[in-house]
Amino acid sequence: MFISIRYVDNDLCPYEEFLGLYEPPDTAGKVLAKCITDVLLRLQLPLSALRGQTYDGASNMSGQYKGYQALIREMQPLALYVHCGAHCVNLVSQSVCEAVFLVRDAMESLQELGSLFSQSLKCRAQSDHGISKVQKIRPLCPTRWLVRVSAIQALIAQYELVLDCLEEMSLPAAGSNVSARASGLWNQLSKGSTWLALKMAIRVFGPLEMLNRSLQARYQTVSGMLVAVGETLSGLRDLREEKAFDKLLADSARYCRGCCRTGSRRAESSTSA
Repeated sequence: MFISIRYVDNDLCPYEEFLGLYEPPDTAGKVLAKCITDVLLRLQLPLSALRGQTYDGASNMSGQYKGYQALIREMQPLALYVHCGAHCVNLVSQSVCEAVFLVRDAMESLQELGSLFSQSLKCRAQSDHGISKVQKIRPLCPTRWLVRVSAIQALIAQYELVLDCLEEMSLPAAGSNVSARASGLWNQLSKGSTWLALKMAIRVFGPLEMLNRSLQARYQTVSGMLVAVGETLSGLRDLREEKAFDKLLADSARYCRGCCRTGSRRAESSTSA
């Protein structure tokens, strides 16, 4: 586990310092509590000055009775526990994505696309020929939901190149496994609903990712965090307006009409074959 501390100087300016990485023999709350108290003792940082704790929501950390935070509060009652704000935003993003099946399926397609290009040498050779002229497509991180904006942007920026590359890889010469995966992805990405879902996802994940960075800023204050949360909520509420969605839908429709020509060419070539 890694340990970092935040503190304020005499002018109440916040600072954050990374203390180090430690390998506890166990992940039980009492073992972790012993580890942190030992670290603070070695650095001559008294528990009497401790006023807060923040971790993720795992039971060994947040447990009310045997969790790490509860054991620390037995020694220092003023050390209030707060669930990590950045981790909360990450969990919210995951729940939102899974609740909207169009976005969920689009993100699954993006993950499969990154896996296809990174795992297969033949795919990598073909993708390097076209796609990497703009930007690589890589698999998504399975746990950190708020580092996906760049991946979505990479796909959107080179959407037609991706479709052309998948069309080439779907030919029998690419191999049965590769061609089947590429053909399935081509069919999914060719749908207007997939493009719309990706545009919807980036509209939501973008502000949340910026909020996440703000919450984890090294010199951020509590008041600054509250302002960032308020601005993010205001921006997300604006997205719920019919006018905002109609504009997004119209932009997606214009783009998809252009992509339909690629699909027509593929259908024609399949018919000729």
